[in-house]
Amino acid sequence: MSAVKKVIFVCTDNTCLSNMAAAVFEGIRGEREIEVASRGLVVLFPEPINQKAVAILTSHQLKLLADEAKPLESRDFVPGTLVLTMTGAERDQVKERFPDMPNIFTLREFDGQEGDIVEPLGGTLADYGACYEHIDLFTKVAAEIIFKEEEKDDSAGM
Repeated sequence: MSAVKKVIFVCTDNTCLSNMAAAVFEGIRGEREIEVASRGLVVLFPEPINQKAVAILTSHQLKLLADEAKPLESRDFVPGTLVLTMTGAERDQVKERFPDMPNIFTLREFDGQEGDIVEPLGGTLADYGACYEHIDLFTKVAAEIIFKEEEKDDSAGM
């Protein structure tokens, strides 16, 4: 994979999981010139972000990148875009809708793991907190992979 210029985290409705992952990545991105976005596959109108997700992010001193859901569109892609979905079904939908986009993985798959990250829809704040812990871990591992690749590209260019 070539140098990552943009990371788009994708979930179904862009009201919870992808927003949490994007906030975690943005929080550790530092001065790196990597754009971060959060998008959904089924966004019929600009729905507000899940309040439990907002509460969890706030408790971790993280900020949302957007206040409302946004759909994934072809204009979101630039050279060097990496798409990380929360589930295999979402990954497959992105691949089907954007067949020319090469770098599409689930968040766990990108980290060398199996399985999905499933939204605790209707769950308690503690359920959302537990989900955040998984997202936090897998997003930080993904960031480490991306940052190491970036360092390798930088040192090769010297």
